[in-house]
Amino acid sequence: MLSNKISLVKKFVKLSKLRVVELLLVTTVPGMIVSLYSMPPLTLVLSTLAGGTLLAVSANVMNQVFEIERDKLMQRTSDRPLVTGELTRATGIVFSVLTGIIGFIVLYLLTTPTAAYIGLIANQFYIFIYTLILKPRTNQNIVIGGAAGAAPVLIGWTATGSTLDIGAWLLFLLVFMWTPAHFWALSIENKTDYEQADFPMLPTQETYERSTIYIAIYSCATVLISIAAAPVLQLGIIYLLIAVFLGTNLMFKSYNLYKKRIQPIKYFVFSNTYLAVIFLGIVADIMWTLRGVAV
Repeated sequence: MLSNKISLVKKFVKLSKLRVVELLLVTTVPGMIVSLYSMPPLTLVLSTLAGGTLLAVSANVMNQVFEIERDKLMQRTSDRPLVTGELTRATGIVFSVLTGIIGFIVLYLLTTPTAAYIGLIANQFYIFIYTLILKPRTNQNIVIGGAAGAAPVLIGWTATGSTLDIGAWLLFLLVFMWTPAHFWALSIENKTDYEQADFPMLPTQETYERSTIYIAIYSCATVLISIAAAPVLQLGIIYLLIAVFLGTNLMFKSYNLYKKRIQPIKYFVFSNTYLAVIFLGIVADIMWTLRGVAV
């Protein structure tokens, strides 16, 4: 009996795609810290992460509900619980709706209504605009759809009670511009899968060279935005050094990708590291500054 319950939990964890969610949440807490320029209460941080996670899981699950037939055609998604029948479509819908409602309530009651509504809008945008309208119709799907992935920054920022200003939107823009290059690298790696599922991803409709040029353009924009964030957010030398170092490496990897000196998956993996460390750099810089003030 216990083993069956554990097995069921594992299926729901797999359905939730928590590895995708965790990177989004890396941007939430730094957004909270920089909005206050201090550490927010731990209970507020945990409430924000819990609500944001539940809303993101809700969107991920409903995305899979709508894409069961296409997921069957792709090797990397063919073992998902809804595809294999380990969990039914109805179960997926109920799980998505429940996690979405609970996530919204958690944010609304334990953080701020603004954060809750931003989370809900991002959830609905990902499910209906990205999944149903953009993804099956245009190779620019992830460019527009990236807005949902950038929303956690705004959720974290407003969860503290702070109003959205240029700093919040600059961090939103950083994640927004980072997303297409990150995802296109994965799309190149899994080009055959997307072709079989008839998803019009950029690498399935453009040559490798043009796809990597787009990756380089968006990488460059991401790096420039990350550097511009330093004066706007009043960040110091620690953050700036991290931004320049990582940005240089990101551009170098995009160039090597164009020259076919590295596999797309290497750019994809590094871009994950890039985003996480950039936002951790924000935290490190603020904590160092606060330490100096306290001394």
